[in-house]
Amino acid sequence: MFRWLTSGLLLRIMVSLLLVSVIPISAIVYFTQRSYAATKDEVVAKSQDALDAKAIQGLEARAILVANSVAEFLNTREDALRFLSLQKPDVDTYLNFGLAQQGSLWTINRDGDEVRFEMPIYREIAFVDLQGREQIKVSNECEEYPFTCEMKLSGDLLDVSKPANTLYKSEAYFSQSKNLQAGEVYIGSPVGFYLPPQIAYASAQFRPGERYRGVLRMTAPVFENGERIGTLVMAVEMLHLMEFTAHVAPSNSAPQAEIDPREADFSYIVNPEGWAISHPRHFNIYGVDENGLAVEGINEAGGQQEDNLGRPGNLSQMGFISPNFPKLVSINKAGGSGALEAKTWNQYDRALIYATIPYRGGQYDTSAGFGLVVLSTDGGRLHADADVWSKRFDNTLDALSKFSYQLITITLVGVLFLAVLLARTIVAPILRLTGVAKLIEAGHWDKVDVSRMEKIGSGGAEVGQLARVFASMTRQVYVRETELRKQVEGLKIVIDETKRKKAVAEITDSEFFQSLSERAAKIRQKQRRASQDSPKTESDQSQG
Repeated sequence: MFRWLTSGLLLRIMVSLLLVSVIPISAIVYFTQRSYAATKDEVVAKSQDALDAKAIQGLEARAILVANSVAEFLNTREDALRFLSLQKPDVDTYLNFGLAQQGSLWTINRDGDEVRFEMPIYREIAFVDLQGREQIKVSNECEEYPFTCEMKLSGDLLDVSKPANTLYKSEAYFSQSKNLQAGEVYIGSPVGFYLPPQIAYASAQFRPGERYRGVLRMTAPVFENGERIGTLVMAVEMLHLMEFTAHVAPSNSAPQAEIDPREADFSYIVNPEGWAISHPRHFNIYGVDENGLAVEGINEAGGQQEDNLGRPGNLSQMGFISPNFPKLVSINKAGGSGALEAKTWNQYDRALIYATIPYRGGQYDTSAGFGLVVLSTDGGRLHADADVWSKRFDNTLDALSKFSYQLITITLVGVLFLAVLLARTIVAPILRLTGVAKLIEAGHWDKVDVSRMEKIGSGGAEVGQLARVFASMTRQVYVRETELRKQVEGLKIVIDETKRKKAVAEITDSEFFQSLSERAAKIRQKQRRASQDSPKTESDQSQG
């Protein structure tokens, strides 16, 4: 019934349609995709440098903003130092001043709750006489550092002329302040007790840890009636300085309550000597031991051991991790801002964006200022904008590919449908005509339905015309064949009669037949004579 489905003509039709439709479409799709992919590579490659430069410029501006904020904070503290040094040393004056100086902190507590609170800016405010003995001191006392702290009068007055008696057992701010003239100030180096990794707060990496608590000493001479009577010592809580970088993730423009240093996207501050004085991992901040001795920093001798990386960081000693770390310290000596790319020992690409802190008070009156703000991030994050464009291209290319496959699939279905339709309208009638021709060839005219063939040719197409012609031809052939059969039958009768006569003639004309005929005639004559001579005898015999 469906012989046309297996016909060779159907196969030829399908192949022809595929050649003129699917193959050109596939070729167009292939070259379009290749062209689009090449365009994507060219566009992304050209735009990546521009986008990276734009990202670097944005980060440089951000680093400069942070550095300027640190400098402004320090200038404010210096102004406060000068102001208070002009006041007569008094318990109430110092206490009220300390209580009024509060700074906002923002963090995540050990319970995982985001908190904002106020904490005194100063760890200590003290008046020290000319011999180095503290005469007045108010200090920041905390039940839980840094969440519950308050400035209070301290009765623990020390002789700070001896560094061993100072808060961190090694501070020489008194001796370095003895020769200050009116209007001069001393700004020391940040210092605090080192916290090992086991107990140190490390932002989201180790939230329950203990927070680093260091100070920045600032001193100014105190005069009365033109004579120096002592020194004002103010110790700024380093946590307030650390707050400037504690919320800066370079890849995120919005401040973060807490930075996870494991994501390699954080900021820190180093002093002109290269020591980290602010870092999300508090065990990497410069510190001293219980005897006031500086704790050994990360160094090449320690290799990649975990305890080595758990020490304070000094970029000058970290060239074995990346040669650009010591380079930052050298660059800082000239001031300015910029960016470096660093490949670390574990082959991680780092982008280091830095800006000099333009504070020039006391010993920091150099090109290096107070040190550097460093924004450190994974180099791959700089390509984020370019990656977005690349992803958009990829998505468009995927959509194009999907559409192309759909188009090819639809075309294939259309080709199959069209081929079947053509086979049904062309091949099926031809096969039916072929079947009729075979019946005619076999002489089975009783099975030939000419009217059905005429229905095949009811259409106006060439196949219909062929069917009509074939039906007409079949009728004519049938009539002619019928006439020929009658003629053949008549010819057979004539031929048979002729043959019979000829055969009889041949028999009668033979000598044997003539002899037999003569003998038969003689016999018949004798019989007639005998009949005539003895009729009675025969009658009697019949009666008897």
